[in-house]
Amino acid sequence: MILRNKNAYPKICFKIIEVLTEKLPDYLAYHCIDHIIDVANICEDYIKYYDIPKKMANLIRIAAIGHDYGYIESAFDHEELGIVELQPLLSPVLTPEEIEVINGMIRATKIPQKPKTLYEQIVADADLDYLGRKDYDKLSAHLFKEFLHFNVVTNEKKWLDLQISFLENHNFHTEWAKKNRNKIKSEKLEELKSIRLAASF
Repeated sequence: MILRNKNAYPKICFKIIEVLTEKLPDYLAYHCIDHIIDVANICEDYIKYYDIPKKMANLIRIAAIGHDYGYIESAFDHEELGIVELQPLLSPVLTPEEIEVINGMIRATKIPQKPKTLYEQIVADADLDYLGRKDYDKLSAHLFKEFLHFNVVTNEKKWLDLQISFLENHNFHTEWAKKNRNKIKSEKLEELKSIRLAASF
């Protein structure tokens, strides 16, 4: 996957991408470099839609690129792990206040999501953007593979039930996501419910 608007990104983003590309475990079928680039690309749509000033836009870009950095160490509590691990990379180039804004955006991706600011809402919604997109099936298949590895689910029935429950309880936070993603998300939920009704397991 290609990073859109590449020239707008601070240099630190490419250092983070370099480390992620080298160190993310191979068993991460979903939380891989493509997902990280995807989240960053969606954030570009938000930055344009909300006409976000350059300084804050760059903090959003860094948060998007760094939000799954903790997966290098562990899938569990990866948000806080990532915040700690990113500190040595960010502190030479950003103020403590800027880093804290980025930390808030990373924390906002933790499930269940509880973003407090528009910028946190943007990164949170971008992280789950696929829920309302036509490539849902492809990306959810990658997540299923990853969840099997972590024993989050053990078979297709449990995966189907988990998807339905998640979609039923999920709400996008931003006006942009509600306008551009809710329709397909609702359609996918009904489709999954139909599959469950027709399933023989």
